Amino acid sequence: MNETDADMGAVTETPADGDRPWTLTAAAGLFWLLATGLVAAGGWGLVQLVTGHVDTPSGAVGIVLIAWLAALYYWHIGRSLLRSRDIVAQAVFQALLWLPVGYYLREAAHPMLGVAAWALAVALVALVLSGPSRRAVGFGDKPRFGA
Repeated sequence: MNETDADMGAVTETPADGDRPWTLTAAAGLFWLLATGLVAAGGWGLVQLVTGHVDTPSGAVGIVLIAWLAALYYWHIGRSLLRSRDIVAQAVFQALLWLPVGYYLREAAHPMLGVAAWALAVALVALVLSGPSRRAVGFGDKPRFGA
C-alpha cells in the first residue's frame, strides 16, 4: 500500500507491495501444518484424559493446554508470514526449537521421526531466511540503532 502526497506522489512504500514469494507461502503452510498437528496432539491427549488412560489428570490437562497454545502461536506465525509481516526472528527461533525435538525423538527409539523433525527445522529456516522472503517482509531494512 502506498501513501500519496498531492505534490510528491508516492511517499512511502511498504514491504507488502508486489507479489508474495512462494517461499513465504511454503513457510506459512509448514507452520500451519505444525499447528494442525499440535491441535491433533492436544485432542488425542484430551481423549486419553477422558478415557482415563493417564496417571495424572492435571498433567494431562497441562500438556493439552500447552499443545493448543503452541498451535495458536504457530497459526499466528503462519498468518503473519502470509501477510508479509516481519516475523522472521520469531519464525527462525521456533524452527530451531525442532532441532532438540529431533534429537530426543531419535533417542526415544524413533529415528525416522527425529530425522523428519531435523528436516523440518532446516526447511523452515531456509524458507524464512531466503532472499525473497526477507525482501518481502522487509527484514534487515530498518536503520541500525543510533544511526
